[in-house]
Order: sequence, then structure tokens, then C-alpha cells
Amino acid sequence: MLLLHGFGSDRMSWALQQAGLATFSSTVAVDLPAHGESGNDAGDGTIVFLSEIIASFLRAQKAAPAHFVGHSLGGAIAIDLAHHHPDLIASLFLVAPAGLGRAIDPAFLSDFTSMTSLDEAQRVLERLVARPRLVNRQMAARALNRLLQPGAREGLRKIAVALATVAETLRPAIAAIGRTDLPRMVAWGEDDGINPIDQDRVNAFGGSLSVVPGTRHLPHVESPPRIDALLRRFYGGLGFG
Repeated sequence: MLLLHGFGSDRMSWALQQAGLATFSSTVAVDLPAHGESGNDAGDGTIVFLSEIIASFLRAQKAAPAHFVGHSLGGAIAIDLAHHHPDLIASLFLVAPAGLGRAIDPAFLSDFTSMTSLDEAQRVLERLVARPRLVNRQMAARALNRLLQPGAREGLRKIAVALATVAETLRPAIAAIGRTDLPRMVAWGEDDGINPIDQDRVNAFGGSLSVVPGTRHLPHVESPPRIDALLRRFYGGLGFG
């Protein structure tokens, strides 16, 4: 299973799920370009560029086809891969995927890539969750320190530009996947204001949808037991566990 994080995050965002998934499958959580411990070369920042990086990684590791778990930006990358490289994809479990929502909040993207202080980082990250206390100073410092690395801000801004039009970019992929029998499930926070759900796009994508109450854009962090249960149900239906 390959786990792809969201914009501005890193592979550790899946820490609460990875141990459970590892009981029935090998798992790899990656840091995307300009995130985590990866380099800051985001190319042109487009979803296609990022998905080709992941495709090259899978082919080099001889690890395809893989079951993809993707959040937000990571979900958009997984959708693009399923369209352009279907041989690499065994299934999709997506959490608030960019491209299936109405739009990524442009103010959030701008504020995230512009933050310069710990207090500012705290306020920006609190917008991701329904309960602000879930965002501690360590999380805020981690995000800010990554952003302050040479080239990181520029790389993220390129990706942010691409995310502004991701729904239109992925329209052909969504329609194409909707005509396939690829196993897929989408989970969404009930009160997600960063990437509000677009029911028409989700319907076109197909598969099953579960809305997680009392959460915003990070239901896998805000309500781990709910996401764990959905993961078990989805992968149990595929013969895991």
C-alpha cells in the first residue's frame, strides 16, 4: 500500500493508520516533492509532474500494482495515476481528495505558503480541524520549519497554483475512472471548508462515499477510529485481513 499525504504535510500524517494497515499489507508512506524530507524541486508543480514522480518510484521498486491511500493533494495524484497509469493502481482509498471537491480554499493556500511565525502557523493549521486543540505547537513548528528551508516555499507555491485548477485538470480522469470497475472509496469530513465536497464530481467518480461527522479536512487525524473502520471495511472487501 502506498500512502500519499496532503498539501503542506508529510508522510507522518498517516502514522495513526499505518500500523493497522501494516498488519495485512506492506506499506510505504512517502514525502512528496517540497514536503517532509524530500527535496524542494517541485518541477512545474502540476499534478501530472507529481504523479510521474510516484509512477517512476513504483516502477523502480517493482512494487506495482499498489493500493493507494491518498489525502487531498495525495488523492489528486492517485486519481491522475489511475487514469494515466492504470497498471500501477490496484485500488483507491481517498480522503477529501483534491479534484473531487468544489475547490481548494485559495486563502488557505496563500496563507500557508506565506506564514513566517509560529503563531501564524498555529492559526493557519487550526483551520484544517474542527477541534483546534488537535493542532499543537510541535505540529505548527514542524510545518513552519519545513517551509523555512531554502526553496521549500517556492516549491509549495508552484503546487498551490496547480491546486487552484485541479478540478478542471482532473475532469477527464474522473470521468474515465467512473466508467471502470476499479475498487475505490472516498471519505470526507462533514465540515470540510478547505476542500468542500462536490457531490456531482463524487458521483461521476463512482465508488462508495462515507462522510465523517465532526471533522473538517483531516478526518484521518481528527477521527482515527472512524477512518480505521472504513479502511478495514474497504480492504476487507478486497480480501485483506
